[in-house]
Amino acid sequence: MNAISTNMPDQKNELSLEDIEARKRWQELGSEDEKLIIEIGQLVGDKTDDLIETIYSHFLAYPQTKKFFPDEATLKRAQAAQAQYFLRLTKGNYDQKYVLERLRIGSTHYRIGLDMHWYLAAYGRVLSWFCKQLIEHFRSDTKKSHASINALTKIIFFDMSLALDAYFNAKEEAIKQHRDSIAELETGRRITKSILENAPVGIMHLDLDFNYIECNKEFLQIAKVSRREQLIGKNLFSILPYLPKEPFEQVRTTGQPYRQMAAPLNFSDDPDAPVTYWDWASWPIKDEMENISGIVTQFVSATDRVLLQQQREDFVATLSHDLKTPILAANRAIKLLLEGDFGTVSETQSNVLGTIYESNESLYKLVLTLLDVYRYDSGAMQLAMQPHDLCRTINTLVDELQPLAAARNIELSAQLPQSVQEIQCDAAEIKRVIQNLVDNALKFTPAGGSVTIHLQQTLDMITILVNDTGKGIVEEDKPKLFQRFWQAASGGRYYASTGLGLYLCRKIVELHGGRIWCESTLGEGSTFAFFIPMAEGNKQDA
Repeated sequence: MNAISTNMPDQKNELSLEDIEARKRWQELGSEDEKLIIEIGQLVGDKTDDLIETIYSHFLAYPQTKKFFPDEATLKRAQAAQAQYFLRLTKGNYDQKYVLERLRIGSTHYRIGLDMHWYLAAYGRVLSWFCKQLIEHFRSDTKKSHASINALTKIIFFDMSLALDAYFNAKEEAIKQHRDSIAELETGRRITKSILENAPVGIMHLDLDFNYIECNKEFLQIAKVSRREQLIGKNLFSILPYLPKEPFEQVRTTGQPYRQMAAPLNFSDDPDAPVTYWDWASWPIKDEMENISGIVTQFVSATDRVLLQQQREDFVATLSHDLKTPILAANRAIKLLLEGDFGTVSETQSNVLGTIYESNESLYKLVLTLLDVYRYDSGAMQLAMQPHDLCRTINTLVDELQPLAAARNIELSAQLPQSVQEIQCDAAEIKRVIQNLVDNALKFTPAGGSVTIHLQQTLDMITILVNDTGKGIVEEDKPKLFQRFWQAASGGRYYASTGLGLYLCRKIVELHGGRIWCESTLGEGSTFAFFIPMAEGNKQDA
């Protein structure tokens, strides 16, 4: 069975060959009728323009149908298409292709909103025009006139039945889709309502006078209210007088969202109630004309996080005092011993004391590094941003590290531009990054190798590169280099360490709004590089 594809999603608009032939038999549209219709076409073919004029003068006389032709170009296209249709109507051979086109026409009528009563009236006018032509032509042959009119009526009704089927099928499908869309929207609405109602986040909806429109269960608990009726229609600040009013007025006035992290808020009417901490945000609801119609606000408790942060800060303060102070005191005593303040020290004793001193120094540096990492991770670190010439920093650093490089038989140098624009940065922290990268390069470059510092400047950024001729880094280790506490496996590029140096470098660079990375080829050396933006990006909230 050969089906007809209409290029439409509705399968009801497909007719098989058997269906087409059954329709023709039911309407008694046979081969003799087709011959008569072809003869009619030959008789009236030169009068097609008159037929089109008859139809469209009627269309344009009524505002309901005139609206389908908003301009002259649309009207001309429709008239030309209609003329082609009538020429095809009177050529016989009403095959699959012909049926397919009729089905498409019916769907098009539904899509453009052409109701069936206009469509049927147009066909009636066409049939009347054809009958008049045939009666005049076969005035002396009544039998031929009746047979011709009968054949023409059959093909017109055959066309109408196809177009009507497609029209109503398209309408039925549209109703189904509309019904499905409504059901889908209703399901989405229920899901959204359920999510908002049961979310562990306090949500409230206010009008522009800050009166409650709606809120979820979590907000009722936050506000210590048992029923919605105690809030709905009431003013926010009459119920919660100690909430700040300025942010809500700012959202209403500017139309911009407002956000606060870990802000102290009092949801009680008792001014002496314990302060709780909240991540909260407020934003406007806008209509299609971008006019503000309401305000939505959500609250997420941050009290536990703030208390934990305070505990961590207390712990770090204790760590700083209880570790740093004894280590410094011990090293001062060891230094006095080494200098002979407490009597003569043998060479063996001096070596042991020197080892203890170096170990304490390493431990002291580790404590400082841990404290710095904590400050960066917690967001407590504040950069001292000042205009600075990084070429001067690099030259100073090269001079300071030159004895260490010489002791290891490594050539340390800097290739810098003759002049460089000052950049906003924390000079001490950026120097720390460069020194860490150079220290690593010196540590892992064999004797006879070289370490070179480069500085490149564009309008947007300054880039600093530390290139060495060391062992290089295997590909699988590169993504892990700047992770906290990560160290390469035995035999890799790095010796035993805390695994915090490069992590701290990344935090410093990112706090400046920049990025740090590594490029390396195993056995040929590595380049560690970072950039700092010249203007935007030097942000302490990076």
